[in-house]
Amino acid sequence: MKKILFGLMALGLAVSYAMAHDHEGMESKNKGKEVAVTGILVDTNCYLKDGHTNDDHDTMKACGRDCLRDGIPAGVLAGKKLYILVFPANVFSNYAGKTVEITGDLLEGNLLLPEKAFVIEKKEKKAIKLAGKVMM
Repeated sequence: MKKILFGLMALGLAVSYAMAHDHEGMESKNKGKEVAVTGILVDTNCYLKDGHTNDDHDTMKACGRDCLRDGIPAGVLAGKKLYILVFPANVFSNYAGKTVEITGDLLEGNLLLPEKAFVIEKKEKKAIKLAGKVMM
């Protein structure tokens, strides 16, 4: 229940941000700074609540994956900074706890709108297909 509540709160924040700006003018004046962020992909609920950065959380196998599939927002933990991905979380569900590289527009603090995404395994980058609609 807490996971769903947190997911709804995070989604509400993203929607509120989007609604506060005129969508037509957003591309030009509020686009954000393009950045590339490399870090660990986390489900924001379990990371913020309990500090979990991998897929298995205590005795719960694949909790990170399941949270992302349920719509809990995905985040990238780069050092000590958490970037919230403004994109459907289920796209990232198979990469919970793995190193990723996300390129996109950095909006309002730590909101990251992905344009390209890669998972890095054994020093090899593999593209993550960004299918779905942006949450803005």
